[in-house]
Amino acid sequence: MKKFYQDLLATNILHKPLTVHKEESFESESLKKEKIIQQVPILGEWEQIGRGKLVKDDALIHLKSPARFETYPADWPQDGDYTSFGMIGAKRIFANENWESFNQLKLVVTSNCKNIINPAITISFTNDGKIKVPDKYDREGHHVINLENKKTQEYRLNLSNLSRDAISKLEITFNANGSYMNLPAEWDIVVEQVFLETNQEKTNVKGWQLLENDLSYSHIGYPKESTKTVIAHNKHIDERFRLVSKENSENVYEGTFKKIDKTVGTYAIADFSDYEISGEYYFQVGDLKTKSFKIADYENLLKSSLWKSLNFVFCERCGCPVSGIHGTCHQDVYAEFNDRKIIFNGGWHDAGDLSQQLVQSAEVTLGIFELAEKVKNSDPVLYARLLEEGEWGLDFIFKTRLRNGYRLTSAGVSRWTDNQIGSMDDAKARVHNSPYDNFLITGILAKIYLSLPTESDLR
Repeated sequence: MKKFYQDLLATNILHKPLTVHKEESFESESLKKEKIIQQVPILGEWEQIGRGKLVKDDALIHLKSPARFETYPADWPQDGDYTSFGMIGAKRIFANENWESFNQLKLVVTSNCKNIINPAITISFTNDGKIKVPDKYDREGHHVINLENKKTQEYRLNLSNLSRDAISKLEITFNANGSYMNLPAEWDIVVEQVFLETNQEKTNVKGWQLLENDLSYSHIGYPKESTKTVIAHNKHIDERFRLVSKENSENVYEGTFKKIDKTVGTYAIADFSDYEISGEYYFQVGDLKTKSFKIADYENLLKSSLWKSLNFVFCERCGCPVSGIHGTCHQDVYAEFNDRKIIFNGGWHDAGDLSQQLVQSAEVTLGIFELAEKVKNSDPVLYARLLEEGEWGLDFIFKTRLRNGYRLTSAGVSRWTDNQIGSMDDAKARVHNSPYDNFLITGILAKIYLSLPTESDLR
């Protein structure tokens, strides 16, 4: 917790994003356990698809492209609704190869992009076997990898849940979706190696059954007077477990795993709900143990999660520069109403792309103010920062109000635009006179009014 608050102070209380500790990620933890027993390189000729250029050099795949084009692809929506400036990529054709003896794909990728926000590539599989990939709704067989720019990195995809008895195509692609503040920019992606691998250390990607070496527990800890359980693989049924003090490594509680049957499987469950002494502990069964966690008051346990959630919302801000992520954005997303043009940026981007929806941003705004009310007396620093973020949402709600019940309601955007109204990449916001939206927004504003400090200029 001390480390977290040091990170928080370094952001000037969330006025830039929190540091991401990738060494603590699931991917990093998985790499430590990896046991590769089979590895086969994917060689052969790759063909270019989409826009940009497939460079012929010593690399397996070398793709280059400008960050934007002055036209949309001919077969894409010409109004730019939910589109980028085009897809760039390479594909490799296979003769319905069976990959079932492999359970992961490894790529060695170098990103040398210039002024690109969050460079990423998409890996897409086509399987023509018993189960088709992708399915008819295009829901399967795609995975996006966020790259480390200016670095060469290894990336691994778990294939264990992918139908792969007759692989016919593998694609590596990315989208030209604009640049930081429309500065001159270029994509430069080098794929040096692609391997099929068999990793003896398996992980679950679907379903609820735990692996034999996993323990499922509450990472943020347990409230003192609440239920406290740890779930394990059913092989641990009837085994003894221990709750151990981190401070002195002494056992403070012991018990036995019980059997629990659910519709999604049979599990071993350890219950230590009657232990209510605050402190920092870890849980152990045999040689298997968790990382440390706390038993404490509920509100104290939630604090770091609340800050991290607020950090995510802050990073989704639209129209506001977010250090290390993007500059001022989407000043050319606008609507026309009664011979006027109204800019629609503000609030927060959608979590999946750069689109914007009034109702969703309004609901987020209300949630922020309701949370602020909860911590008002217990955490003045968090309270003040929540009010600040909430006021950013309020500003957006106010700017969407037009006349006679009309409001700006949404815009479909998945690219960084040039911020200049009149160029080809402008995005049009939608305008509606919706009784439901008006009723909902009015209720939200009324509830927020009750949460505002009496001295607020917004009351």
